[in-house]
Order: sequence, then C-alpha cells, then structure tokens
Amino acid sequence: MAKFCPSCGKSIEDNAQFCDGCGAVQPGAETAQQTAGQPVPAPVINQDGYAADDIEKNKVIAALAYLGILFFLPLVAAPESKYGRYHANQGLLLLITAVAGGIVLAILSAILTAISWHLFFIGSLLYTVFYIGITVLVILGIVNAVNGKAKPLPVIGKLFTIIK
Repeated sequence: MAKFCPSCGKSIEDNAQFCDGCGAVQPGAETAQQTAGQPVPAPVINQDGYAADDIEKNKVIAALAYLGILFFLPLVAAPESKYGRYHANQGLLLLITAVAGGIVLAILSAILTAISWHLFFIGSLLYTVFYIGITVLVILGIVNAVNGKAKPLPVIGKLFTIIK
C-alpha cells in the first residue's frame, strides 16, 4: 500500500522518511528518528579543556605531584588523566628548578666562601630566599590542583612541557 506526500501529493514508499519530490519530512518520521537512539551526553569540559569528572577524580593525586619526587604519582595512579599529566609536568618542572637552583647556589656559595668566609652569609641568604620561593610555588601548585585549576606556576610554569 503506497503512501502519498501530504505536501505535494506524490506517491512515496511506506517507510520513506522524506518525499522524493518535494523533500518534506513525512508524518511519523520524526518520532522514529527521536526514539532511534538517545544521544550520549558529552563530558562537561571546563575552560581549561579538562573534563570535570577527570578533575574531580584526580584532584588529590594531582596535588601530590608538587611534593618533590612524587611528581610521577599522577602518571602511575591515573595514566589516562590529562589533568593529572598537567600537574605531573608542573611538579617535574618545580623539582628540576629546585635541584638545578640548589646546585647553582651551592657552587656560588662555595665561590663566595673561598673569597672570604664573611661572604658565606650572602650564600646562606640566597639559599633562604630561593627555597622560600620554591615553597611558595609548591603551595600555589597544590592549591591550584585541589581547586581544580590548571594554572601554570609563576615564572617556571610556561617554560616547557616535559610530560605530554
């Protein structure tokens, strides 16, 4: 039994969703399309490009990445997490900065002490200021990770990406 298009009157197939003549949607076609399959909801993405569920699941492990050698924990505990990888990278940059800065300051302090033992205090002051700065960066990184933000650390955060 053939159907007729209500728009133009042309004969169409019984199961046709559109008219061959005028292209009009046929009655019943919309309901068939809507019930055919419900769309899968897309993950909620925040302004930084990270999925909200990824952030929520990995906040604590991302915060641990800023505690020195523990930078690798997000890579092991949540290897598929973009949020965890981001904070692991920031933690690694912080660790490299702390170690490299410590080496440079040790050499500088040795040179200053070799010139005069009175200059040892300048080296000690530089160490103190440097490691207070490192501690501030650690705290900022942990606060950002726990608050679900992917902000780069000041000064060193945008230098380069080691972990992609």
